[in-house]
Amino acid sequence: MRFFSIKKIDKLLLRNFVITFILLLKLVFFILIIHTFFLLFQDIAGKGLGVSIYAKLLWYIGLNVMPDAFPVAVLVSSLIVFGHFAESYELTAMRAAGLSLQRTLRLPFIFILMVSGVLFYFQDYIHPTIKPKIFALVEDIINKKTALLIQPGVICNDIPGYSIYVDKKEKGKEQMQGIVMYDYSKKQGRVVLTTAEAGRLYTTSDEGYLVMELTNGHNYVEPLPSRKEPTLNNKPLHPFYTNNFAYQKIRISLEALKMGNTKEKYEWDPRTRMHAQLKQLTQEWSQQIEKMEQKARLLIQEQCTHYQFTTQPDPLTFPSHSEEIKTARDAFMVFRNQLIERKDALDKAEAAQADDPIARGVIENALYAVERIKTKLEHEKQLLDDLRKGWRECLYEKNHRLAMVIRCIIMFLLAAPLGCIIRRGGFGISVLISCFFMLVQYIFTICGRDLVMDGKCIPFVGAWLANFILAPFCLFFLLQAQHGMGLLSVDKFVASIQSIRRYIRLGYCCNKKKNS
Repeated sequence: MRFFSIKKIDKLLLRNFVITFILLLKLVFFILIIHTFFLLFQDIAGKGLGVSIYAKLLWYIGLNVMPDAFPVAVLVSSLIVFGHFAESYELTAMRAAGLSLQRTLRLPFIFILMVSGVLFYFQDYIHPTIKPKIFALVEDIINKKTALLIQPGVICNDIPGYSIYVDKKEKGKEQMQGIVMYDYSKKQGRVVLTTAEAGRLYTTSDEGYLVMELTNGHNYVEPLPSRKEPTLNNKPLHPFYTNNFAYQKIRISLEALKMGNTKEKYEWDPRTRMHAQLKQLTQEWSQQIEKMEQKARLLIQEQCTHYQFTTQPDPLTFPSHSEEIKTARDAFMVFRNQLIERKDALDKAEAAQADDPIARGVIENALYAVERIKTKLEHEKQLLDDLRKGWRECLYEKNHRLAMVIRCIIMFLLAAPLGCIIRRGGFGISVLISCFFMLVQYIFTICGRDLVMDGKCIPFVGAWLANFILAPFCLFFLLQAQHGMGLLSVDKFVASIQSIRRYIRLGYCCNKKKNS
């Protein structure tokens, strides 16, 4: 029970640390929200969004950046608080009173453990449930077209399925001249090109439709080609017709310009899965990868048997890796090249002798068969690579969540002793050092994720790479602070320099004696 006894000095440390941590968490939280908002500003500017949409967007951005704000707040607050205590010689007084470094860091460390537990619960159970809503809202805003603006001499493609061009437009009025509209909204139906000398373009009162009143124009209708369509000399016959009109009224839906059309379609994304769902998704993808590998092995063995290869892969011992599929595909390419060389030799012999239709037919059929097998192998390899990438992403996300929690603890154990060593509080050097370590963890986090996605390292190593890099710094600063030493001992540094100079002089003297 003596370990958990709280004294006045513990209350002083805990109160200063908690207050500083909360204030810095709010500050970092605000900075990350503004930073993310300005990254999206180019895509959301000019979309005519209301105040409620902006408020909803900021709320979702805040929930999204919350896991990233905790390690930064822990790092900066630890540096500031313990740097201030060391600068004002309060830590020196604590040591003189018999309090070790471990005893000084005890209650703040327990508080960081509690914060890490809250972060783990938020990241594993709350964050995945709001991720689909965040993705849907951001995609909805980005895909939302700007307010319909038709300018003379510029093709307007804001309405999906339509392209509108206007030659002249009367300023401040709805009257336009030289109107050309290309309608390709029916992807499997027909294509309509409409031209008109003049017309009036306006939107309905609810801004749900664009109304075009055209005069003196033509409609050119061309149905898209169909497989069942009759042909002439191997060329499809497209029924094409045109008509003229003196007046025509067209209504085009502007539903695509409104908000709320993007559905939450990110259930497959590992970032939107809770721990149990992520585990189940990983197992499902592992089973699919197994089936794809077995299918690829059987396909390669079947084709090797058919083409009488001397060495055939055993389906039980065949390595389960996409590189083997590539190797087999290369073997088929060698066979294909041999057939092409034989076909070229036959082409050169055509001038000297009559064609051999049987041999040519056999070669062309073989070339077609090999090309078909090659395409099938490439398709299987692409599917297998996609499955492996999704499986790696699941494992990375699973490890990354725990790594983020442990990173908060590492940041505290790194920054607290470092603050005791540098003996500087405030926002000056503390923020500068924090920027360095945050840059290090950000770079190695991105590198780890890229390595995992490229299949160059296992997901565990990629997710924990930043922690592995920061852990030695943490141990070094803890040892230095525990022994009351600075970052570098000046006496040891000078002694090392003198030793190096002494060895250089000794070596120089020995060489001089040998030469003499």
